[in-house]
Amino acid sequence: MALINCKECGKEISDTASVCPHCGAPVVKEVYCSKCGTKVPENVQYCPACGAAMNTTAAPKKDRIVAGLLGIFLGTLGIHYFYLGKTTAGVISLILGLCSCGIWGIVMFIQGVLILTLTDEAFMAKYVDTEKTFPLF
Repeated sequence: MALINCKECGKEISDTASVCPHCGAPVVKEVYCSKCGTKVPENVQYCPACGAAMNTTAAPKKDRIVAGLLGIFLGTLGIHYFYLGKTTAGVISLILGLCSCGIWGIVMFIQGVLILTLTDEAFMAKYVDTEKTFPLF
């Protein structure tokens, strides 16, 4: 943890703070443009110097092949759901896998095969781009 100066009141604050505890001003952190190296506030969408898109909050890309193979080989434990960032579905799958005497493993094997047969666009739409939903099938 480092100390930085508030841009409004000038007092020292933590670099992890979202607002200044002294004056209440929002703390805007600065990042560097990956194209030209210019220092810009993190809340801008485009670099003011070169116009490049500032994609600082991009989620890591999930691979359809990895998710399908995890579904086939470790689907009973819900590992493919954890890989896709769907923790609730992973926990439900883990519980069902432990309580169903192997029947849930057959269902997850089929789902792994179905994930492998999806196109990349359909995979992204169904499993990666959705927030707040978790398909079990």
